[in-house]
Amino acid sequence: MAQNSLAEAVPLIQEPVRRPKVQPQPTPQQQPQQSPQKHRLPVSKFEKCLMTACGLILAVLMVSVVSAKIAMSNAQHELQSVNNQVTTYTNRNTNTQQEINELQSRTRLDKIAKKQGLTLQNARIRNVNK
Repeated sequence: MAQNSLAEAVPLIQEPVRRPKVQPQPTPQQQPQQSPQKHRLPVSKFEKCLMTACGLILAVLMVSVVSAKIAMSNAQHELQSVNNQVTTYTNRNTNTQQEINELQSRTRLDKIAKKQGLTLQNARIRNVNK
């Protein structure tokens, strides 16, 4: 059963076990142990001022980070609003330009001229290029 070969063979006959005589050792008188006293070093005025200044700087930095995040969020909102306005005006300009092109078309002008009784004389037309 022993897998690590630490088992010992046990004799079938029990022999009386001899115990060595142990002489009691004299116990040394225990002296009360001195617990190490915890010495706390006093904090100087400079260190107090330094800690206060570092705390204030840290608080100011935290507030500035939060305010910068809020400002960035507001700027993004404003940018989105401006982009929406630009898209609206671009669409209006495109629609207006298309309407202008339709109103300037030659076929439309010819129809209006015929309704008014006007005729087109090609001899009097001059093309001007810029």
